[in-house]
Amino acid sequence: MEQAGWKKVIYLVCMIQIFAGIAMIGVLSFIPLFLSEIGVTDPGEAALWAGLISGVTPLMTAIAAPFWSIQADRRGPKFAMSAILTVGALCALACSFVTSPFQMLALRTVQGLVGGFVPIGLALVARVTPEEKTSWAMGYFQAAMVMGIMFGPLVGGVIADFFGYRMPFVIFGIMSLACLAAVRLFLPPLPGKGAEHKASALKQMVFFLKIPRVRLMTFMQFLCNFGITGIGPILPLYVKDMAGGETDMVATVVGFIIFIAGGTSAMASLNAGNMTARFKIQRILIGATFFVGFTFIMQYMMHSVMGLGFFRGITGLGMGLIAPCTNTILIRSVPEEKKTLVFGTVSSIFLLGNVAGPVFSGALAMSFGYASVFWSTAAAFIGASFLLLWNFRKEL
Repeated sequence: MEQAGWKKVIYLVCMIQIFAGIAMIGVLSFIPLFLSEIGVTDPGEAALWAGLISGVTPLMTAIAAPFWSIQADRRGPKFAMSAILTVGALCALACSFVTSPFQMLALRTVQGLVGGFVPIGLALVARVTPEEKTSWAMGYFQAAMVMGIMFGPLVGGVIADFFGYRMPFVIFGIMSLACLAAVRLFLPPLPGKGAEHKASALKQMVFFLKIPRVRLMTFMQFLCNFGITGIGPILPLYVKDMAGGETDMVATVVGFIIFIAGGTSAMASLNAGNMTARFKIQRILIGATFFVGFTFIMQYMMHSVMGLGFFRGITGLGMGLIAPCTNTILIRSVPEEKKTLVFGTVSSIFLLGNVAGPVFSGALAMSFGYASVFWSTAAAFIGASFLLLWNFRKEL
């Protein structure tokens, strides 16, 4: 594919990822508050339900991602993306009519079963990008993912505060339909590989996980997703307690905090290519991982919403470097003919970070308080930085 052509595909996929991410992540800023409106009044129970509802979508995505990635590889990414966005839009619109947390859980479950957009996008980026531009392209795609996380809760929070908790679902459904239209109209019909790859998802996973470096990078992606999403279920309740009832715009405040963290993360991801050109990618990954762990401690040390928001933004700088670095190392660690399959296959594992984060944090907060969420996440990242240091010790 010529230079102008592959770059247009990258920009298109990134744009779709931003809006699809907003539609998927936008509920985080108001789900605990919406649950109170439909009958869940106990704060601990609300945190647990919020964790389950937030976590079930990535859980189902993790289960279904290999299937959709294989479909994209065989029948072409345009087909797989269209199917995913169609069902996602219908589920989002249906969420605006729920009257119980069980109904919300069911719809988010279905939404997750067709939520394999990210690994397909990563595989598409890897497929069309020249090898020497991989870090640049992965940085842009990661920035697009982060911008979805960044704008989603802010958009959802503002709409929820001004128009009620049901209206965001309508807007998210419309966004998904707009993404579907962009895929159908502007994504080139890149051919699938037909029956060329008949190996099952399990066999593909076994093949990739036999590679030590793939195992390590998969774990790092899991941890990165865990850290990004883990605070989601408790953040609205934590901010509400910290503000002491001084504001009625909790959803908007939470959305703004996530917006700040997403902005710094996107900025770091966009500059990942320039940084890896100047410094060894292993050093960047180790430093960013330790930095994230340290800043989670600083988040808890803050006693004001402003201080919390500031250090969430600082944390975003480290998060924005971890993902593109791990994705680049992952691509370099597999055979050339397997690059389009690796993300869809191992994403079943690293997407579980999106599950473990909300569910673990919600349960931990209910049992041991909010502090345990910050300290456990910090310990996980600091421990991971030493694991990376040991693994890369001969390459530094």
